[in-house]
Amino acid sequence: MPALAATLRLLRRALFRERLPVVPGCLPVSSGGAAVVADQRILKHASIESFAHYLRKHKCSSVLVLTGAGISTSAGIPDFRTPGTGLYDNLGKYNLPSPQSIFDIDFFRRNPNPFFLLARELYPGNFKPTPGHFFIKLLAEKGILLRNFTQNIDTLERVAGIREEFLVEAHGSFASAKCVGGRLKPKPNQYQSSENENNPNHSSSEEEAEESEEPYTAPCGATYTQEWVKEQVFAGKIPTCENPDCPAGLVKPDITFFGEQLPARFFTCLKTDFAKADAVIVMGSSLKVSPFAMLPLLLSKDVPRLLINNEVVGNFNPDNGKDAVFLGSCDDGCRALAALLGLEEELEEMIEAGAS
Repeated sequence: MPALAATLRLLRRALFRERLPVVPGCLPVSSGGAAVVADQRILKHASIESFAHYLRKHKCSSVLVLTGAGISTSAGIPDFRTPGTGLYDNLGKYNLPSPQSIFDIDFFRRNPNPFFLLARELYPGNFKPTPGHFFIKLLAEKGILLRNFTQNIDTLERVAGIREEFLVEAHGSFASAKCVGGRLKPKPNQYQSSENENNPNHSSSEEEAEESEEPYTAPCGATYTQEWVKEQVFAGKIPTCENPDCPAGLVKPDITFFGEQLPARFFTCLKTDFAKADAVIVMGSSLKVSPFAMLPLLLSKDVPRLLINNEVVGNFNPDNGKDAVFLGSCDDGCRALAALLGLEEELEEMIEAGAS
């Protein structure tokens, strides 16, 4: 796809530039990370107060908000990487080759059971939006938000009432589903159940290897609603395509797994939005999954950035004159920013209405 290739080239160029001591067209930073001189600063201080002052002074109306799993943790949904509590640290019961396998398309086609067992715990309808989600909705209603790029698949943005035109679900979501083709046989010595390991009649690795070469049935293109898939999952079934011409095709929510292409909307909005943005807020993301992790690198030199997170991530640098950092929860950061923008009362009313 030409558009995809061009976008990836842009992302690679941006990443390469950020490794240089002096970035062409960006604020100069020494190789030692020294602060820029005062008259080159976009923000007076690397604080949420300075960022809020900038938004008000410049009447910003094209703010991008980039969100990760941290915005949903107060709703009871675990993030992925927090030691001890993160999703990847709590998948042992599924006996996976690696934690990431549960979101791997090749693994899913051979063994969809672990994903659908996990889906029962994570499915939309089990959780309510957080103050962070309502803050993004408030930015949209006030004409401040350009777009919310989210890594999350929980659809809490939609539940909060953020209109679809403001959303880019970079990793897809549970909101829709489609047939992804017929199920593959398990690979030899992988994804085996414990009962097979002790079964004397279980086929040998050589026999399994021959079986595993069978090509999977191509997707038929049938689409399904979130409600239909949820009904199947909560009935303990593997959602299977109902198209009579599709022999038992697997139906998967439109979540982007490892090994799949990101949604076309991600690339379409990427090409337009980052040229328009007049400020960016990143919150609740580890910025470790590409290409999403590279998005903050695509901004013009004069675009200020605010990070709301429990730790500094990515290439955020409080000394570069354009970055502000709020260390804490997404809920606390959003409430603090709302207060600084004079939106505190409206945000609390929205949160209260959403909780009822």
